[in-house]
Amino acid sequence: MTVCPVDCIYEAGDMVFINPDECIDCGLCEPECPVTAIFVDTDVPPDWKSYIEKNKTESERIRDGG
Repeated sequence: MTVCPVDCIYEAGDMVFINPDECIDCGLCEPECPVTAIFVDTDVPPDWKSYIEKNKTESERIRDGG
C-alpha cells in the first residue's frame, strides 16, 4: 500500500479497502491491484456495485480501529 500518497488504503484479511473520503483519485493504486478491482465509482461493473458501500464502511471501520 506504499503506492498511496495519502494512505487511504486499509487492509483486512485478504482484501483491501480504499476510503473514498480520503482518496484524491490520483490513480496510482489501479495498476498495482493484482486482481484489477479498483475503479472510479462511476465505472464499477454492475455485478460489483454492492462493494461500493462495503468499501466505504470497512475502510472507516478499520481506520477507526474497529
